[in-house]
Amino acid sequence: MAPLYGRLVPISACLGACALILLIPTAVHGDTGAGSEPPEPLRVFLDCPSFICDSDFFQTEVMWVDWVRNRQDADVHVLVTSQTTGGGGRLFDISFEGRSDFAGERFTLTRHTQTDASPDDRRRAILHTLTLGLVRYASETPVAERLRVRFEPESSAGEDPDAAPAPGGARGDPWNFWVFSTSARAFLNGESQAGAQNYNGSLSATRTTEEWKFRFNGNGSYGENRFELPDRTVRSITRSYTGTGMVVRSLGDRWSTGMRVRARKSTFQNYDLVVEAGPAGEFSFFPYSESTRRALTAEYALHLAHFDYTEETLFDQLQETRWEQNARVSLNLNQPWGSANTTASFSQFLHDTSQNRISFSTGLNARLFRGFSLNVNGVYSVVRNQLNLPKRGASEEEVLLRRRQLSTNYQYFTSFGITYSFGSIYSQIVNPRMDSWPGGGSFFF
Repeated sequence: MAPLYGRLVPISACLGACALILLIPTAVHGDTGAGSEPPEPLRVFLDCPSFICDSDFFQTEVMWVDWVRNRQDADVHVLVTSQTTGGGGRLFDISFEGRSDFAGERFTLTRHTQTDASPDDRRRAILHTLTLGLVRYASETPVAERLRVRFEPESSAGEDPDAAPAPGGARGDPWNFWVFSTSARAFLNGESQAGAQNYNGSLSATRTTEEWKFRFNGNGSYGENRFELPDRTVRSITRSYTGTGMVVRSLGDRWSTGMRVRARKSTFQNYDLVVEAGPAGEFSFFPYSESTRRALTAEYALHLAHFDYTEETLFDQLQETRWEQNARVSLNLNQPWGSANTTASFSQFLHDTSQNRISFSTGLNARLFRGFSLNVNGVYSVVRNQLNLPKRGASEEEVLLRRRQLSTNYQYFTSFGITYSFGSIYSQIVNPRMDSWPGGGSFFF
């Protein structure tokens, strides 16, 4: 019995110590003393994608509200949306919707950030505007007695560095609203019997004002895959290059017209060179100023396209010039219940109207009830316009390595999922310890 007792003693001591550690936070939290209950903070639900908002940062900076996981438990629902400005910066729309005792109290604040703003600059700009909006609600709660207002005088220049440039080239803009951007990337991976590499680059030039939009883009991609087989080495190479240009003229709150041009080359699609150009027009059923929350647009375009093929096509063509028309209707919504987007498009060659394509795409992210969300995405196309397919077809190697586009009557993609969470309604605690371990973030061996 002595050896067994010797093993039980340290185990009992360990269990007792663990129980003591678990009980300490409860005891400290519970011993607040009579009459010391603090005023109940404002409950806030932040509705913002992770690529826009750093929710952990907001929760650690704004500690005078309770952050909750479900909008049904909130006093205020905050919806953050954004879009790119003409200068390459971001325009954030931060909408506040009161719930419960604040039902009916709604308003929206906006904030601009510049092209060169860092992620920290952007999150601090959102934080500043978010705080201003929340104070409006908190001023009607007991927490207001503990809030203080601080005013910072203007800088010597008298300008807000985050403010958007005034229309008409104010503030002495030497670039006259033109913004240029370039990028390059390389992806490499491999093992002893296989390897892949991909290189791509792009450059762009844009100029955006209230009346005009100019946008020019160019990008190229080179991809190579290598496979070591017992009797030979197989290499698969694909190249694609595209250049686009667009000029758009605003015609009021709902109309716009413009011209588009595009040139491209693709080994996958059997194109040595394709050049397309033509006019386009668009009507917006809602004012363009509401585009971050809701947008319903109809567009029509007519293009003249010249095709120069790498190989002779099914229609015995190495070159041809054709007129093509395109029509599209798009709906985009960002609302407190979630977001949705739907697009229906139709394209058709005028020399042979049976050569056409009809496409439908949709995306839905909706909160159906407390803690339960539905996510659906899908695209379906009826394909009847493949003028570019090589007459010889595709070899088995080209099919397996996806080096050639194949004949098809349809294309589709779909994904769907559900999320259900339950438990504590609060989410204001941030603890980043060991986030790189399984269950807490990225994990690498």
